[in-house]
Amino acid sequence: MAEKMTRGEVQDLLAKFAVENPKYRDALIKNPKSIIEKQLNTSLGSVNVKAIVETADTAYVVVPHVAGEGELSDSDLEKVAGGKQDINARCTVMGAGIGNTVTQINL
Repeated sequence: MAEKMTRGEVQDLLAKFAVENPKYRDALIKNPKSIIEKQLNTSLGSVNVKAIVETADTAYVVVPHVAGEGELSDSDLEKVAGGKQDINARCTVMGAGIGNTVTQINL
């Protein structure tokens, strides 16, 4: 079953897995696009994926794209099906009544 996740939700999920599992973290740093596609059982197509490792003396801020004339803003894209901000994760159903989950892949 597919579940829509925003980029922020995917980011939070991947960060959680990276903190919990050093092998996953290393693989995510080495080849983030492949790991995310495998993790979410989906293709990201032509989307570029970069892993940036935080350091204690550097803070990173993700600045949203400013929509040009005739373009939807990132927040508007979040509201429409098929927007660039949505990632379709084909989640595993863990059992009746439990719902969809994305589980950490074994590396």
